[in-house]
Amino acid sequence: MTQEIMRYVGVDLGQQRDFTAISVTEKVLLPAGNYNREPYFDWDSQVNRWHRVEVSKPEYRVRHLERPPLGTSYVDVVERILELLEALGDREMVLAVDTTGVGRPVADMLKARLNKWLEKHPQVHITTAWITITGGDSVTKVEGGGLRVPKRDLASAPLVLMQNGQLKIAEAMPLAETLRKDLLNFKVKINISTAHDSYEAWREGDHDDLVLSVALACWAGERKRRLGTVYS
Repeated sequence: MTQEIMRYVGVDLGQQRDFTAISVTEKVLLPAGNYNREPYFDWDSQVNRWHRVEVSKPEYRVRHLERPPLGTSYVDVVERILELLEALGDREMVLAVDTTGVGRPVADMLKARLNKWLEKHPQVHITTAWITITGGDSVTKVEGGGLRVPKRDLASAPLVLMQNGQLKIAEAMPLAETLRKDLLNFKVKINISTAHDSYEAWREGDHDDLVLSVALACWAGERKRRLGTVYS
């Protein structure tokens, strides 16, 4: 079975006093060790038959983490994102961006520069997910493009994958150990009286930006797997 690899670039755009975090996560489909039966049409005998299809499961491999220095302008952050996309050199990628704190102007600037960059790279196709984090219960579309995504959905994506052994972090990265510790410290609490989720850390600690950046990539990867859909 040939491995399928897709790269997901997650971007948490920090505000003036917060770090911006950029991550690159590879989604790799690995054999799951079992098979499903699926129908197909046999043109020679003109009848429907069954064949065995190997089941695959996704593994997410965090390959790159970075934090531009505090105070870096959004213009420079945008150019750094485009520089990274060019360095990756893939024909198809997914870019998932949290625009909650910085609002539409910064998102629009990134969209405009991305569109110009794509004009110069017609062989590249980038699926984008412009995300506003909410406390709601379902994913909804934003008028003019983008999605409102519940905090619980984003938070649970990397935690579930980590629990299932499907999230790997490349040890050679300078920020790898920081991300690993932050993920382990990131806990979900359930308020039994209200049945609402609350999170001990989500953009309130020193390093939540890394967690969110990777969470964006994992959420986008899992959503694409389940729904086979674009995001905005």
